Amino acid sequence: MVLDAAEKVEAKRILEIGCGSGVISLALARRGMEVVAVDISPEACRNTLINFKRNRIHGVVHVVNGDLATAFRKGVEFDMVVSNPPYLPVEQSPREDSSWAAGEDASFIKMLLESALPLVSSHGVLLLVQSSLSGVDGLKKTLREKGFLVEEASCKSFFFEKIILLKISRSPASPS
Repeated sequence: MVLDAAEKVEAKRILEIGCGSGVISLALARRGMEVVAVDISPEACRNTLINFKRNRIHGVVHVVNGDLATAFRKGVEFDMVVSNPPYLPVEQSPREDSSWAAGEDASFIKMLLESALPLVSSHGVLLLVQSSLSGVDGLKKTLREKGFLVEEASCKSFFFEKIILLKISRSPASPS
């Protein structure tokens, strides 16, 4: 889903937030894009580096161990930001994996957007994977109220939910 949509975006500098094993970053780097892959997990960052080395991807990729997009200074911009974040509307218990729990109030998604949207260039896009279970309509409404253009780039239906890829960009009148 993400790679198909990314192929349609004219972009040279990419940021992937929550890179996991680096599969998306790897595929984008193979297309000649400069990619910065970020993850809060040191293990995920290590796995991403291993995958880059195994696939002989050098020079156009950078791996950052950090929380969301907070590692970047003001003024840094990317043509495309991609994220397949935790999106299920449940709280994470101390024993559970944080890779799928976004909080009952979507607090994780809100933090992600607050840190990522300022990094999207004026002509850039944010590709964000969401679930129909996570209040995606409310998210789209909020983003539109803040002046962003929001469209569903892709949607896949499963037994009890739809996985939706949102394409978020700045409208000509929205602030940078």
